[in-house]
Amino acid sequence: MSGLYLTYILFFYILYSSEVLAMWPIPQSWLKGNESLKIFPSLDIKCTNIETAEELTQQIFEGAKNRFREFLVNEKYISPNVHFEVSENSLTLHSLNIEITGDKSSKLNLNTDESYELSIPYTSDENNKPLIAHLKASTIFGILHGLNTFTQLLYFSKEKKELFIPFAPHYIRDYPIFAHRGLLLDTSRNYYPVNDLLKMIDVMSWNKFNVFHWHVVDANSWPVKSEVYPELSEKGAYDPDTMIYTKEDIKTIVEFAHQRGIRVIPEFDMPGHTFAISYSMPEIITCPDVQPDWNNYSAAPPSGQMNPILPATYEFLNNLIPEMTSWFPDEFYHAGGDEVVMNCWKVTDSVTAYLKEHPNDTYETLLGMFINKLHSLVRKSGKTPITWQEMVVEHKLPLPKDVVVQVWTTEDNIKKVTGLGYRVIAGSADYWYLDCGHGGWVGDNPDGNSWCDPFKHWQRIYSYNPIKDLTKEEAKLVIGGETLLWSEQADPTNFETKLWPRASSAAEILWSGNYDENVNPRTTKEALPRLNDWRFRMVARGIRAEPLQPLWCVKNPGKCDLPPAFQH
Repeated sequence: MSGLYLTYILFFYILYSSEVLAMWPIPQSWLKGNESLKIFPSLDIKCTNIETAEELTQQIFEGAKNRFREFLVNEKYISPNVHFEVSENSLTLHSLNIEITGDKSSKLNLNTDESYELSIPYTSDENNKPLIAHLKASTIFGILHGLNTFTQLLYFSKEKKELFIPFAPHYIRDYPIFAHRGLLLDTSRNYYPVNDLLKMIDVMSWNKFNVFHWHVVDANSWPVKSEVYPELSEKGAYDPDTMIYTKEDIKTIVEFAHQRGIRVIPEFDMPGHTFAISYSMPEIITCPDVQPDWNNYSAAPPSGQMNPILPATYEFLNNLIPEMTSWFPDEFYHAGGDEVVMNCWKVTDSVTAYLKEHPNDTYETLLGMFINKLHSLVRKSGKTPITWQEMVVEHKLPLPKDVVVQVWTTEDNIKKVTGLGYRVIAGSADYWYLDCGHGGWVGDNPDGNSWCDPFKHWQRIYSYNPIKDLTKEEAKLVIGGETLLWSEQADPTNFETKLWPRASSAAEILWSGNYDENVNPRTTKEALPRLNDWRFRMVARGIRAEPLQPLWCVKNPGKCDLPPAFQH
């Protein structure tokens, strides 16, 4: 970019930086002007060096280009709170030049460079030259993020009936604060068809999430159709014909996500939350579906844990883990490990008999034996294991430091886990659980609330800082975070409203961080007009994102803010 153009952009930024223009997540650095630039669906889009990239990278680019063109044709979005004027002499953007400046492979992992720079001019360097926008990034995945950013600059003029980029020129320099930016969805408690998952992944990409944490099985159902153990879904799925995910389904989801810069990390939770296995292999499951006092043996009904002392348990794992890990190409595999209840093993004759014969062992050492064997199988399959925090916080297992620990309870546990030297995925239930606050789902309990009340509204979510009170060394171990939707009270009829735009709130914290480039804290006051606009844009794209405010408040930014006298 020329010095003249940068000077021009800085000039307009100084004059008009107070203008409202929405973007979500907000870029790290964003300079803008005050002109409206016309853009046609026939915009010329080319990548100058894509022919030297590997074939899959070329395919990813072509898919992204086609989706971008669809936005140019279909994005007739008129914002309720972003207003701009159109000049009779508005200039027209003729083309978009794209350049991959670094690694042209399609490899996507925790270390992938996702940064990008996007410049959209209003005057060219030389008179009478066509206006050309430039997007450059080190990898194809930075290009994907840049294109998604570009689509959020498109607004439709009701008067002109044309598409414009208001507040041009633009210069955006952007990169993520956290490498792991995830969303967890539980597909065991309630089933989601493949097309619903694909639609969700699309919206994730718009929000710059890059990990779909697929909590695919749990105690309630086993919807994965294993080829080694087909009886797992034949007997353990809600419907073995329609409510299952085949190997081909998983391949479709993984490839669809990869095309959008999203990694899919599966979770097969063990040894707890495994009752569904008992339908086909009752011999390896302890305390299955204890009633009515299930709460003494599990965190939620139905109870059931894997038996840690039977050879048949490990024969099952030796066969299942290599199969499941082979279906998911990501370097990480979530092996679960949460909410193990020792009472379940204490009422199991084979386990108690084993401990009598081995007086030096305890229930905790049995858990450690199980987890280490499970993680060894994961490593043997070429994956790095992820586990829930209980393994190192409550059970204090001395796991190898390659294990990544997901912290889901209070914030202080992040400091405890990083203090032990483990990498962390953050996502406190106090802030980022999207299923909370809808009342208790356990029956015969009229006054019951959800365990993680209250409802986590977007401002609460936005206030979460995954590295709060950590030292610099501890903060380096936090590779990112996840917002989570467990499906006790979610299914395809309502999960979009539970996800969006609240998950977007977490997405900005993970991408943009809690502080701007001048180390000023990001505030909900500044964020709300942008998030309102983003919510309406998602709705215009066919997403059932829930409203944040009455429309009057959206149309009058700031006028519905809490008065200063009531603020803490």
